[in-house]
Parts: sequence; C-alpha cells; structure tokens
Amino acid sequence: MAAVSLAVTAAVLMGGILLLPGCGATGPTDGTDLGRNRNWAGAYMRVHLVPEQKPQLGEYSSRSQEVIQRHVEWAQQASIDFFAVSWRGMGSYGHTSLVDHVLPESSFDTIQWCILYETPTVIEGDPDASTINLTMAARDTLIRHLLDFHDNFFSRSNYLHIDGRPVIILRQSRRIAGEPWIALNAVRQAYMDSTGGGSYYLVGDEAMWGALAIPNTDRIRAMDAITGIDLGVMSQHDGYPQGTGFINDLTTMWHAYSAAGQVPEPPVPLIPMVWPGFNDRASSQIQHPVIAREVTSGTEQNGSTYGQMWIVANEQIGDPAIVLLNSFNAWQQDTQIEPVADNGNGLGTTLPATMTGRSRYFPYQESFVENTVIYKGNVLLGAIYEIWYDNKPPSGY
Repeated sequence: MAAVSLAVTAAVLMGGILLLPGCGATGPTDGTDLGRNRNWAGAYMRVHLVPEQKPQLGEYSSRSQEVIQRHVEWAQQASIDFFAVSWRGMGSYGHTSLVDHVLPESSFDTIQWCILYETPTVIEGDPDASTINLTMAARDTLIRHLLDFHDNFFSRSNYLHIDGRPVIILRQSRRIAGEPWIALNAVRQAYMDSTGGGSYYLVGDEAMWGALAIPNTDRIRAMDAITGIDLGVMSQHDGYPQGTGFINDLTTMWHAYSAAGQVPEPPVPLIPMVWPGFNDRASSQIQHPVIAREVTSGTEQNGSTYGQMWIVANEQIGDPAIVLLNSFNAWQQDTQIEPVADNGNGLGTTLPATMTGRSRYFPYQESFVENTVIYKGNVLLGAIYEIWYDNKPPSGY
C-alpha cells in the first residue's frame, strides 16, 4: 500500500489553510529498537523483597512458546477477553516478538487482542515525554503505522473489533498538545481515504488525578471511548487506601470523566481501569507513593484494594460495557495479576521498607487470577500485556 502524506488532509480540515510541520523531535525511526526497557534486570520491586517474590514462570522471555501458552491459559481462567499488547514501534523487540512468536502460537488464536500504542515512546522517543506534538511528520508516522496494522493485524480473526471497527488504544493521549481534535481527525480521515473503508475504534488515555484532572473535551471528542491507564499516584495516596482516601478520589475522578464524555455528540463512553496496586520504586529508582494491594494493614491476604476498584468501576461502566485491567504482567509497576511464585512465607513481608513503603506484600500465587473471574460479571474485560525478554539480551539487540 502506498504511503500517504497527511499534509493535504490537514489543509482540508483547517479550511484550506496548510499548516507547516512543527519544530522539535518526531521520535525515532521505525528501525529503532524501543523494547529495551522491557527486561527484568532487577527493575521490578518483588525481586528486592526479603524473601524475594519472583514470577511463577521465572524471569521469562515472551518469545517462549510455553510462556505464551501459560499466559493464555491464565487469562482464560480469569475470564479476560482480550490482551492490549504494548507496542513500541516497527523494528522494536516487542514488535518482532509479537509478529514472529506470539501471533504464530496457536493458543494465542483463542484470545482476542488489540494494539496499545505507546504514543510518547513512538512519537517522541521518550516514554516520559511530558508533551506529545503531532506535527505533520509525527502524523505521517502514526498513519503509516495504522496502515501497517490494517494490512497485517486488523484482518486477523482474533483482532478485537467494536462496532465492526478495529480497536487502537492511544496511550498518554492526554499529553497531546496543540489542537488534538484537528490532528487526530486528520489521521482518521487519511486512514479512511487510504483504505477505502471504515474507521478504527480509538480509545484515548485521558483520565488523570488532582489539579490536572480537567477533562479536555476537545481531545475527548476525537475519541470513540476514553480510559485512564497511567494514573500518576498522588502523595496523599501513599499507603493503605483505607487511610488515604484513594477509593473516594478514584470514584470522583471516574465520575468527572464519565460526565465529560457525555458532552460531545455522540457521547464518548468511559472505559474504567482497575488494578491491584502500584509500586514502581525499583524501576523508577524514586521513592514514589505506593498503593498497597490491601485496603488496610494486617496479615490477611485477599487483594481487597483490587476488589474495591472493581466496585468503583462497575458504577461507572459505559456503553459498550468494557473494563481494562492494568495489568496482566507489567511487573515494573507491580500492577500485574500474573501469578507470583510461592516462597513459603504466607505472612508476607514489609522488607525492605525503602521498597515496600512499609506496606505488606504477599506471595499471592494465583489468587488475583481467581478473583478476577469473580469480579468481572458481564463486562468485556481487557488486560494490558507486556512483551519481556529474559536477562540474556537477544543477539544483535
């Protein structure tokens, strides 16, 4: 399929005024390997616990047939309907792993999946970029990727479709600067013009906390649905949720974004996010606030924070009724439900305190998989899925 430039489309949408490409970085080329931060290398909190709590499958490679099969099996046990596969660019380790290893595995055909487009990494070349600039060059990159997805992913029988349209989740869409409605609709129009068919179903990552939690209806109206993936933890949420007000703040935030989605015409539904807890101190090497997996301190392990998040999510579910789980296996933020190995310490540990924030961490084995199927109900449930390599980087990496 021939490459398509967005310049003409953008000029039409701007009433005939041709906008020149903006200045600044447009991100790495398609050949850049952007998966290098998805290895273990001690960058997850549970390997530092005393005693350590490693994944039940060990520090694995996502290219392993056994790992892929086991992940699908656990996902089905949890009644997860689809994986949102984290994607960091053409030529990245994750892309190659997906194309050459994950998709060819027959067991993966039994679960639906979609692309979680890592916008800051792909467009700006920095996963922590504070601003995403959809310059003309950046838009061309995005449309080129969408057309490649159209040719190679969207027609697969198990690629997730909503209302007959392939789903793309746009991570950190809330960081898109300038005039996001114009930019995103230019991309959408160019995609439809090039394919000669319908559009995709775009899920924006819009929700955020605190003073910044002012829904941007200009961006929201460019989406087909909105969610909140990377909800930066505020300092007042550090610790056990019963004492921090976390659950009440979460309820208020989801309600604000649900209401904002009713403003555009047609309305843009909310897809609430649930997660079992949060701790990125090992990967960030910063003493960030911790969201404990238990609502209150004690020695009883039941994942009560996760259960409370599901209660809140069920009150905010839109139409279609979808919930996203962050995550199946994002160990670097300790949001995973993937089973941890049994280390024989049923009482859990708060050591070292610099890593745990004095919250207690249990070797939960398969309990979060088991709880997910109980909480889910009748919603369509997706889970963020990361591509990992073991601690032996691939040849030529």
